[in-house]
Amino acid sequence: MPNLTATTPLTEIKGVGKAQSLKFSKLGIENIRDLLFHIPFRYRDTSEILSINDFKIIQEGTFLGQIVEAKNIYTRSRKVLTKVKISDANASLDISFFNQSYITKTFKIGDWYIFDGKITEKGKNKNIYNPKYEKYTGDISEQKHLGKIIGIYHETEGLSSRNIRNILTSIKSDIKEIVEEPLPKNIEKDILTLPSCIKTVHFPKDRNDLVPAMQRLAFDEMLSIALKLEKEKLEKKKLSAIPILEDKLLSKDFFTSLPFELTKDQKQSIEDILSDISKTNPMNRLLNGDVGSGKTVVAALAVLQCIRNGYSAVVLAPTTVLAQQHFETFNKLLKPFDIDIQLWISSKKTSGESENRLIIGTHAVLFKKDMPKNLNLVVVDEQHRFGVEQREHLLKEGNQTPHYLTMTATPIPRSLTEIVFGSTQVSLIKEKPKNRKEVETKFVPYKKRYDCFNWISERIKKSNYKEQAFIVYPLIEESYTLDVKAVLTEFENLKNNNFKDIKIELLHGRIKDKEKNSLIERFKKKEFHVLVTTSVIEVGIDIPDATVMVIEDAHRFGLAQLHQLRGRVGRSELQSFCFVIPSKGEEKNEETIERLKYFSSHSSGFDVAEYDLKRRGPGEVYGIKQSGIPQFKVASLTDIELFKRAKTVAREILKRDNIDLEYIYENLFK
Repeated sequence: MPNLTATTPLTEIKGVGKAQSLKFSKLGIENIRDLLFHIPFRYRDTSEILSINDFKIIQEGTFLGQIVEAKNIYTRSRKVLTKVKISDANASLDISFFNQSYITKTFKIGDWYIFDGKITEKGKNKNIYNPKYEKYTGDISEQKHLGKIIGIYHETEGLSSRNIRNILTSIKSDIKEIVEEPLPKNIEKDILTLPSCIKTVHFPKDRNDLVPAMQRLAFDEMLSIALKLEKEKLEKKKLSAIPILEDKLLSKDFFTSLPFELTKDQKQSIEDILSDISKTNPMNRLLNGDVGSGKTVVAALAVLQCIRNGYSAVVLAPTTVLAQQHFETFNKLLKPFDIDIQLWISSKKTSGESENRLIIGTHAVLFKKDMPKNLNLVVVDEQHRFGVEQREHLLKEGNQTPHYLTMTATPIPRSLTEIVFGSTQVSLIKEKPKNRKEVETKFVPYKKRYDCFNWISERIKKSNYKEQAFIVYPLIEESYTLDVKAVLTEFENLKNNNFKDIKIELLHGRIKDKEKNSLIERFKKKEFHVLVTTSVIEVGIDIPDATVMVIEDAHRFGLAQLHQLRGRVGRSELQSFCFVIPSKGEEKNEETIERLKYFSSHSSGFDVAEYDLKRRGPGEVYGIKQSGIPQFKVASLTDIELFKRAKTVAREILKRDNIDLEYIYENLFK
């Protein structure tokens, strides 16, 4: 075998041809480094070898036996059943294999094999079907698959964990030469080298061997994030911004103009933001507020101070619907102050001659040639829906960097804000405004869903058609056609049965923006009272008299998503309700019921997000693709202590002269 390096293609490994390398490609494995960094996601311990008698008592495990007989039996349906008899010094055992007639040639009488399986009972009969097996070499240390702790890998069609282990075994002796140690010497004490850890996770001697090896891999994953964040912090310190100084009298007038009193969290957030924008370093702050907590009011005062200081501001929304809503909200909040507010969306663009203005639009606004030269404050709503490109475009425009405020109604627990927004200051708004009532959330079993719909129908009628309701179905990402078909079917069913006396309309993701905006506007004007929709209404729809939210197939949403949907109601002084209904097939799933009942009894978005994060992981809670949340193979997003340790090391690395940062980053395990 030629000299192997981390970048050597897999086809250079003996026994790996083009066909097999294509299968590895499906797992994102192109070269030897990719293969070595494709670590087991769990382990199976087959190191305890039982006698046949002990196996019969325990009925499950790993045992050693000598082949006595192997024969094929043909059943009436022409299927092949292979019967193998094995024995040891004290007992014998019969094993069965289905449709594996070649086994009679594999098993030679007198040979010893290690088996791993369990006894299944059908009526009075006890059988062992299709156990895993490996020929016993006489030395356990030489076994590849059984008689030791074995890794179970993510697989693809035609490529099993057994195949992966075989290939890894063929390069086992080269691992410490192939994998490089990326960390400088004396940078971190009490840490194993990366080459030895990679070898250990593929070929562990025992479980105690695995713990420190896995800790090193988790540390590398955290360090790769920490290096980026600490480097970003240093680069941001070099940026300069024009201070926006607070006019305290203006702030007082703003507070007086509001028809409500701000909460403590809102006041603290305002204090944080006004302090940040008064400095010569650009503000980079995340305003993480629970649904309906009043983030826009906080942002409005910052915008007002910016414009009165003689500069322009921009508010960016992920959709035209949300941009339109922000335009209306900012107009109401800033009406007493005679601010030029312009809406820049594709269908409509208001303009003015004033130099100091507020522009509201989607991310497309950033690339307009007529953006004001005196832009000094950028407010981005739901930043996780924006690409990195748009943000970088903002930060690099011109010599001066605008102050940057991100708002999100997606509840992000502190553990995640540390890791995802590590170079960002964070303000939290958890309190709800005093005039808001908590939304009553109820778990509804599938069998009672029609009772729920009938109750809603009666409630709308009793309110003299003042109140309105949402009925939401999950998006089926794999098939928009199936998604639309399912929602259409349910819509027709509800329209002709439970809501036959009430006006009901349908909204889904395939409807164009213009039609969607028109439908929402009609809903707001009460031209109909029930909106059947998919989760396209998760963010940015404000219907004050919508008091009921029904979420069908609720188990298919992360709890953070459910909380976003719940936030579409309870936006007035009226009592609001949210009903979560699992599908018929999920009624007996204890985990599903537990999650939905937890959600029903907890109104804080931060509580439900923390709960869901621990049980489901960030991918299912937030949707990895749109969130920017890192996917770890080993590290846990809740391990803040390890992350702090990684940040300390990252800072130490960045302080050192003649450090090849790119080399370190490229060679860390991640």
